[in-house]
Amino acid sequence: MPEEPDPSRGARLAGTLLVLCGIIGIATGALPLAASVARMAGCHPGLGPLDWAGHGARATGLGVEWAALSSACGTLLGGLLVAAGLGWRRRRPWAPLVTLLYAISGLVVNGTDLTIFALAARPGPVRTALLILDSLAFALPILCLLALLRWRQGKEGRMVEE
Repeated sequence: MPEEPDPSRGARLAGTLLVLCGIIGIATGALPLAASVARMAGCHPGLGPLDWAGHGARATGLGVEWAALSSACGTLLGGLLVAAGLGWRRRRPWAPLVTLLYAISGLVVNGTDLTIFALAARPGPVRTALLILDSLAFALPILCLLALLRWRQGKEGRMVEE
């Protein structure tokens, strides 16, 4: 089996950034998800002011179920980012596909969250914070799509030169 060339510096950097963003996504999704699931099961974790999932659901007027679903989707998106990042760092042929899957899923999930927070959530500081954070999260899939387009154009350019 021929040895694959090392990934470019840009691919390693992009992969590292995707992995870091994915770890943040997993953490910010899994912790509120666990608190929401515990709350739905009748347990109240007793986190007090640290119970952002329960506080956010009450403050926005949205149900804990919605918080759990949103957090589960965020955890999944974080996992896709980690997988895509590792794929780019290791020069795997499936890395562009996983990145595209993340980008499409991220646009749908974050776009839905933004719409619901903008239209259905009770006005207040929690809603404002969620809108800001989800706007940032919405930008990442767009940047991934733009990077994929640039990567694809560069790949096609190299094919023409050969």
